Amino acid sequence: MPCFHRRSLLLAALLASGCQTTPSSPPPPVAPDELTQVNTVVNRRGRPCPGDLCLSDWPDAADLDRLTAWDCKAYAVAKAAHLIRLGYYPDRLEYVLIAGPPLRVTHAALLVDGRWVLDMGLRCQVCTLKTFIGGATLRGRLPVAELPHARRALRW
Repeated sequence: MPCFHRRSLLLAALLASGCQTTPSSPPPPVAPDELTQVNTVVNRRGRPCPGDLCLSDWPDAADLDRLTAWDCKAYAVAKAAHLIRLGYYPDRLEYVLIAGPPLRVTHAALLVDGRWVLDMGLRCQVCTLKTFIGGATLRGRLPVAELPHARRALRW
């Protein structure tokens, strides 16, 4: 058999067999730049708690500058207030709570558009809700606009 014909058969066999690699998973979604910037600005602004928890209640955005330390609730409130100042409608924003191993206490963060979680870096910085939850359990979602009403109801 001529050398040229062997090479043609080999090339045809290679082309027919195709690539045998396994498909890769799609890259993780990339968060909008504006959310990443807001998250970074607010995370730098806060003064983290020395422990897991330092506030017994959810603070008002107006009280944040007077707090000596912020826990996850304060960071979430600050991020919501910042986004609202930028023109985000409150109905696009929710507070989310997760609990369970590996967490020692319930953890709060801000959810934007039902998809992007802005966190203080314990679970992620800006990630999808699924990534944020990880091995924990979603314990609750509260629209940002409902927090003042929930706070009043709890005080009664």
